[in-house]
Amino acid sequence: MKHKNSLQLFEYWMAKRGKRAAPNRTDIEPADIRDVLPHVFICDLNGDHQLSFRLAGTALCSLCCRELKGSTFGSLWLADGVRNATRTGAAVATRATPAVLSLDVLSTGGRVTQAEMLLLPITGPTGEHDRLIGLLSLFKPPYWVGHDPLAGFSTTGIRFIDPTRAPVFLANRPEVGLSSAANAMRTQGVESRKVAHLVVLDGGRRD
Repeated sequence: MKHKNSLQLFEYWMAKRGKRAAPNRTDIEPADIRDVLPHVFICDLNGDHQLSFRLAGTALCSLCCRELKGSTFGSLWLADGVRNATRTGAAVATRATPAVLSLDVLSTGGRVTQAEMLLLPITGPTGEHDRLIGLLSLFKPPYWVGHDPLAGFSTTGIRFIDPTRAPVFLANRPEVGLSSAANAMRTQGVESRKVAHLVVLDGGRRD
């Protein structure tokens, strides 16, 4: 974990978890995490065993320029990453294994910024592992958030966390690297061109 918001939510989750594999949804008090609440979301497994958004903070909805309640978790990814994202989210929820995702965030206008997503398991009213609480943090929030809607995430790395190991932030399971958004943009038809050693993306600021 690199972002301070991720660290804050993880430490809160650990405190509420105690000796259990995961805390219950009712253990999470919004007032306790008010500082990061706009970036927090909760997903649960529906009848089709798909994770869907039950709640989504204003910052995440603003990034997408739409309300996310009822949308599937995997729908936020570019087409070639939907399956992997869906499986990762389901693994966190059902196996009670936290995960941190490194993301490239691609807008419909071809802009890219980097983010970190923390996924933490929580249990529902029945005590089953069937949902998760997550948090999305942009490292350098760009000016276009809320104006240029999200085209999709591209996962560049995944790290599963063993909360029983310490220190969890430095000596835990290594990140598994994945392809960056550069390939994803070509897949989605976003134009780019090579200038010296740089890749220039068409679709910059137009206002």
